[in-house]
Amino acid sequence: MKNITGTNVVTTVLEHPSSYDSSEHFAATTGKELRVAPSDMLTGGCEVDAICDLIDENTCLLNVMYASNISGAIMDIPAIVKKARSIKPDIYITVDAVQHAPHAVMDLSELDIDGVNFAPYKFFGVRGFGVAWLSDRLSVLPHARLTQKPENFWGLGSDAPAQYAMISSILDYVCSFADNKNGTRREQFVEGMTKLELQERALLHYMLEGTADVPGLRHIEGVTVYNDNPDLTRRDLILAIGFNNLTPTQATAEYVKRGIVVFDRVDTSLYSVRMLHSFGLKGIVRVSPLHCHNLDEVETYLKVTQELAKL
Repeated sequence: MKNITGTNVVTTVLEHPSSYDSSEHFAATTGKELRVAPSDMLTGGCEVDAICDLIDENTCLLNVMYASNISGAIMDIPAIVKKARSIKPDIYITVDAVQHAPHAVMDLSELDIDGVNFAPYKFFGVRGFGVAWLSDRLSVLPHARLTQKPENFWGLGSDAPAQYAMISSILDYVCSFADNKNGTRREQFVEGMTKLELQERALLHYMLEGTADVPGLRHIEGVTVYNDNPDLTRRDLILAIGFNNLTPTQATAEYVKRGIVVFDRVDTSLYSVRMLHSFGLKGIVRVSPLHCHNLDEVETYLKVTQELAKL
């Protein structure tokens, strides 16, 4: 924002505060208008037109997340990027992929963006470590750096080898799912992540529809699934639900008593209030399994949910 000409920046109401507040802060300090795309009540995301209708020839930056950490909705980043660049070809585009990276393949060779970030702690890594990729043109914008280093150098200290070992272990784990043992590491990783994504979609289906032994969340009386987009290809394995008889905080505590870890997201939290209010909600229970869960665990969760709905 400091170095690119333009009078406005576009983001969405669903951004994590670390991203939204940064956009808000630098829009104010650089005298640019902050334009905020609204959320969609059905999909739980922000739709292509809602975002791109805010872009014009004076937009210097589009800052958008890949998937919502409240609803699990996946934004159509390829379509957003394509339409944004049809409006302003040289627009800078940055993507927050922290929530989405553990759930699906992200092929940057097919995304015409300038920056993306993710956090290994979301998928068996450690906290306090993040990863970002920058395009060539973004990497050379003026930034805090050691002045004797190249223009595109961003490091400000010694690397921690243990962090790279952790990333390597995660990649080894994903590649172990691949049947193609003779393929390149990239090919194995793509195959592994594709299998992981399909496994999670199957789990999401059973959580919503149930099994022969227990009804799914859509069919348990006293339970509401929010932002329940029927197109599961547009959803990560995250569910936002509510109970008729329990507050989100009460329900979360009851789940934990029964050995199930979920999280309440309520509008008294600065991390959730903006997104929740965009959906007309005061709070939710966020259920966020991973591919390593199985059908038996899904059934156990659904049986506990039935029990809580009758309290």
